[in-house]
Amino acid sequence: MRSLDPVEAALLLKLYRGRKFGASHLLEGNLLRGFPPDRLDVLKSALESLKRDGIVGSKKTKHGPAVSLPPSLGKEVYEQLRRRYAWLPKPPWL
Repeated sequence: MRSLDPVEAALLLKLYRGRKFGASHLLEGNLLRGFPPDRLDVLKSALESLKRDGIVGSKKTKHGPAVSLPPSLGKEVYEQLRRRYAWLPKPPWL
């Protein structure tokens, strides 16, 4: 897994802390909610980059596009986030 920039790490942190792995997903609109409105274009491009690299999976729902983390990348996502967020507790599966 490649190294993450701060914007990508913030998006992954929101998915990770919400335990959005595999079939559990979060709508893209809800993922981007809570960030400054003037940064939405940067966040959307970072999300597209994460999808393109396979770090975040996407899925269509009747409410709109949704995203989740692949379960196979759980440990690598934790390690990347731990480098940026030292306070992040160890997950129960490690």
